[in-house]
Amino acid sequence: MSASDEEIHALVRQEAGDCLQRMEANLMALESGEGGSAEIDAILRDAHSIKGSSAMIGWQEPATLASAIEDRMERARETGSLPNKAVDPLLRAVDALRRAVNGEEGVAAPLVEELAALGVEAGDEGADSPAGRGAPPRVEAAARAAGSAAAQAPTIRIDAAKVDRMLDAVGETVLYHRRLEHTLEGSRQEGRQVSEELDMGERLLGDLQDSVVQMRTLPLSMITSPFPRAIRDLASEEGKEAELTVSGAETQLDRAILEGISETIVHLLRNAVAHGIETPEEREAAGKPRLGRIDLRAHQRGGMVAIEVADDGKGVSAEILARAEQVGSLAEVLSETGFSTAGEVTEVAGRGVGLDAVKRSVESLGGGLEVQSEPGKGTEVTLLLPLTLALMRVLLFELGEQPFGLPMTSVGRVVAVTDTTSLGTRPSVEIDGQVVRLSHLAELAGSGWKVPERSPAIVVESLGRRLAVLCDELIGEEEVVIKSLGAVLAGVPGYLGAAILGDGRIALVLDPNHLMRAPKGKMAVDQPEDTTERPAGQVLVVDDQFSARELQRSILETAGYRVEVARDGREALQRIGEITGLDLVMTDVQMPEMDGFELLEAIRADEVHSSLPVVVVTTLGDEASRKRGAEAGADAYIVKNEFDQEALLETIERLVGR
Repeated sequence: MSASDEEIHALVRQEAGDCLQRMEANLMALESGEGGSAEIDAILRDAHSIKGSSAMIGWQEPATLASAIEDRMERARETGSLPNKAVDPLLRAVDALRRAVNGEEGVAAPLVEELAALGVEAGDEGADSPAGRGAPPRVEAAARAAGSAAAQAPTIRIDAAKVDRMLDAVGETVLYHRRLEHTLEGSRQEGRQVSEELDMGERLLGDLQDSVVQMRTLPLSMITSPFPRAIRDLASEEGKEAELTVSGAETQLDRAILEGISETIVHLLRNAVAHGIETPEEREAAGKPRLGRIDLRAHQRGGMVAIEVADDGKGVSAEILARAEQVGSLAEVLSETGFSTAGEVTEVAGRGVGLDAVKRSVESLGGGLEVQSEPGKGTEVTLLLPLTLALMRVLLFELGEQPFGLPMTSVGRVVAVTDTTSLGTRPSVEIDGQVVRLSHLAELAGSGWKVPERSPAIVVESLGRRLAVLCDELIGEEEVVIKSLGAVLAGVPGYLGAAILGDGRIALVLDPNHLMRAPKGKMAVDQPEDTTERPAGQVLVVDDQFSARELQRSILETAGYRVEVARDGREALQRIGEITGLDLVMTDVQMPEMDGFELLEAIRADEVHSSLPVVVVTTLGDEASRKRGAEAGADAYIVKNEFDQEALLETIERLVGR
């Protein structure tokens, strides 16, 4: 396939993805009774578009399935309505069409037959059926307004990698300008013209930098379209009734953040259905509507974006709230590894993967987690996230001539420490009538640096907590380009990244959430590991399902293992080459890009890692799959529906040999 063919195929996939999202949303509107003829026509247009573009490039299976959907919707247009019983097979056909567009074969035939068998029976598509009612005027008006807005605001598609490269170039240009300013500082004081030109250049670069950052931000709506469908299916599996309302979907976030929180939000929605919303009978007995309500809201809160997932379910128990008062935060209690409020294990909940995975995911992006709940009224989980990961406004300061930075969103104020008191056994300082714990950053970093008297202290505020951190000297507030710490230091906790300053020095940007709880020595980048406390071993968990990865991570970390994760075989191969001292790989089989068997074969073919122990954990329990795993060189083969935690840990202990 030529490069031009690949580009055409990629464009067709992208456009088909947009069509499929709209088709799914319109089918959901028809099922709920909020859709009518406009939604039927829109589904027809999208199915026709996919059929035409697929046929044009020779994709027979997607074209056939899109044609079957088009035929079924044509009958609905003729009668003016779509029966509710047709929505579910049509949704499954949309799912199958999505897989066919992505290259999966053999998915069309069963759905084509099922759609063809959906005859129009007398009376099942009358005006009184929910799917047959015309859309209320407000829905029709909203549809017309959306179409009008789309017509007035043309857009172009830009490869995300190109935007990232442009942002890197702008960041380097800004850095070059700052170095030039630093070099010409003396001349600037003598020559007014040089000063004016540098100021003009700084303003122009600032405008360019802001423009490029805006190109990298996307609305939350880019990831929310599948969520109403997910709630529908999850509630059905649990024998419940629930609907999702999304507001603030236009809120902009960095593309990298959006990619990082999609699974996290889905996890919260699953928790809302499984742990929050009661059964229809329980809700009626409690005086609530049978239909549970879940809200997904987004809005800007200061320099952060707040994404809230709230339900009107049963909330957490009074016992858990009492425990949260003792610990200081409901989020801390619910995010304990292995914590679960479910009474039994189901496909959706009860396996001890609570908010710990969510908390780790959000904090890795420089954000935080808040949880509020009231028994019988519901629960609200808030993700606080930065607007962008590329640029950050930080307060720069020095410790032992090493510059550090703290996000300004977490800096409350700066105070000069003259007198200290005690809070328990720890030093503290009184600020605005409140006693705040005092720490030396040198102490938190496990360093022997001495802090001079009358040092400035930065009051760090994060998720309702305050900590005063002493340092040597303040540098000032600055907007910096955040760079990754690289593969060697990426696993060091406590840092959001690094920034190159105008004088050429590198400032480490601290994670305020980690600062709040970091014990002595946990933030040192140059401290040798204490071998007396070395974990049992290091394991790489490979699974494309977020909840499965986090379940296995929580089990292994509780047992004392260090755990890294990968989402598919291709990413796992890269991580295997990067991780030092890797002892074992646990992998699923059915994954995109490269499946578990292919990963296993690649490991065995690698001279360096050919003897690395590999445990297969999969839903495939048939003899053929077990045989293939053995032939490929699996050291153990565990079927998920026969999963036993103790047996898994015994197997890993035997293979790791520690």
